[in-house]
Amino acid sequence: MKRLCPLLLVLCLLLGGCAQSAPAAETPVPTAAPTLPPAPPEAPYDALPLYFDGLLSGRGYVSGGVAYLPPALLCAYYGLDLEVKEDGERLHLVLPGLDLYGRRGQDYMQAEGRYLYTPGDWLSWNGSIYLPADALAHLFGLDIAVAEDLSRADIGSTGFQLLRGGTDYYTLHYDDDEFFWLCHIIYAEAHWESLAGQIGVGNVVLNRVEAEGFPSTITTVVLDQEHNVQFDPVASRQVLAPPDETAVVAACLCLEGYNTVGGALYFVNPDRGEDGWFRRELTETAVIGSHHFYE
Repeated sequence: MKRLCPLLLVLCLLLGGCAQSAPAAETPVPTAAPTLPPAPPEAPYDALPLYFDGLLSGRGYVSGGVAYLPPALLCAYYGLDLEVKEDGERLHLVLPGLDLYGRRGQDYMQAEGRYLYTPGDWLSWNGSIYLPADALAHLFGLDIAVAEDLSRADIGSTGFQLLRGGTDYYTLHYDDDEFFWLCHIIYAEAHWESLAGQIGVGNVVLNRVEAEGFPSTITTVVLDQEHNVQFDPVASRQVLAPPDETAVVAACLCLEGYNTVGGALYFVNPDRGEDGWFRRELTETAVIGSHHFYE
């Protein structure tokens, strides 16, 4: 066996040592996948496509059979500032020259001395406020049509006019006697009923004013005795009892055009009297609380 020369041996030793001390190649560590923004939460309500002048422009929601639409969309379209103050129980919307107030459980809101019917109050979802379509139409003076199957809502942009009112709006715009008797008959006939039921009684009075065969004013309808006394509280004089706040609000909502019983001209409480004639001769339009309404 041949012996390596000293120089070559030293070189081999040096190279071997370098090879042993060389660090092992590092295995690449996979980086984490980029973080995506969270998907918006799914609304607990049915979505309602909203068309503005025929163009799909946003969405509202349906809850409890009521269509709710976003006032922020209309404010943005007309260039109006909107401030929202909401704590879960109370709502305050501030628009130019108009303040809207609502409280949970009232089923109505007040703006500039006037009232808006808001069954179900309002929706608060994902940082936005939604009002019942009828209330929004009153507030902005716009024509808002909601499909019967609640599949879409259409808003026409013409006729825009923010709600205007003022102190004692109703007593200033309606005859004192007319307003007096409407409030009193609503209270006497239905003060224990829901707001919808009280509006229904007022609707019957106003429907009679417009119908043939009945007197042509609220006062004469309430006090009508041509075919015997029409309303029991008139005969018992309970109609003179002072109305409470809810009855007054119901009267105001009737004068605003809200209607919960359609064209009904009669109502009866079956628990208090015979309703056979009503059922045989008339068409029932609604049942609200203890009252059945007929046209």
